[in-house]
Amino acid sequence: MTAGLLDVSELAARAGVPAARLHHYAEAGLLAPARRDGDRFGYPPAEANILRMLAGADDLGLDGQTLTALTTAWRDEDCATAHERLAEAVTARLDVVQGRIGERQRLMAESGSGTAEWADVTTDSMALFEDAARLQAVARALTTDLVTAAHAGPCGDGCGCAAALTAPATAYHFPSDPARGEAALMCDLAADGGDAHERIGMWQQVLARAQRREPLPNPDPAQTGVALWFPFDVELAATLGRLAAAEYRCCSFGSYTIVIDGTGLRLEIRMPVEAADTLAAVIGAPTPPAAATEVHGAANQP
Repeated sequence: MTAGLLDVSELAARAGVPAARLHHYAEAGLLAPARRDGDRFGYPPAEANILRMLAGADDLGLDGQTLTALTTAWRDEDCATAHERLAEAVTARLDVVQGRIGERQRLMAESGSGTAEWADVTTDSMALFEDAARLQAVARALTTDLVTAAHAGPCGDGCGCAAALTAPATAYHFPSDPARGEAALMCDLAADGGDAHERIGMWQQVLARAQRREPLPNPDPAQTGVALWFPFDVELAATLGRLAAAEYRCCSFGSYTIVIDGTGLRLEIRMPVEAADTLAAVIGAPTPPAAATEVHGAANQP
């Protein structure tokens, strides 16, 4: 029946995908060719499901070749096979993004905590953490739904792929290996309304005023820590308090202590050793005790 076909605007509306994006997919060969049925020219309603999943996979950053393979699987293969293909593609993409996060953290550490370059790299890395969180959420949903949602025949609106691609992503889970006793660490990206981007500028101003960084003595080998020393300033202490509280809401696996005493103002941060690279990237690595002694000694030479 001709009433079953959807024109471009109807297809875009049913799929929840902007028409401009639909045209892009058509030009890339990702949209099935339109059909003619009597005097009506358009797309079968099932194409809306494919288009919705395609847009979700595209938002994950999957490349064109992968998107082509997925759309073919969603249209022509059984649901379980398509489900497996998507899981493999998401895992591969997540590995790439995790690698880029590691690269950004190295750049953050090298650029110097609190510098303008550090702020730029840190801002870029936040987008990568958000991408990784989305990929992790989809991967977990695919694993959870694989047995219960896969069915005979092509994928449809209620299959596991469709459900997984809409999985909410509010947390980033650090890579860990439980078999090696590594702690499973998680950052809540939605804490405080997801204002981590806004905090970067505040951290830049604060970290630029740090006078020195020293490792914290810690008898627990599973923990690492650093103390940041600042000139005593009431407003600075208040800002540090707000930032420390916000960071705890995001990354509650760490502890954040503000100390005000006769030596001045300092912020002490302790985290599991699995987060040592992240701590060094954000706060800056402490000067090793031996090197610090040499520096202080040289500074006191006449």
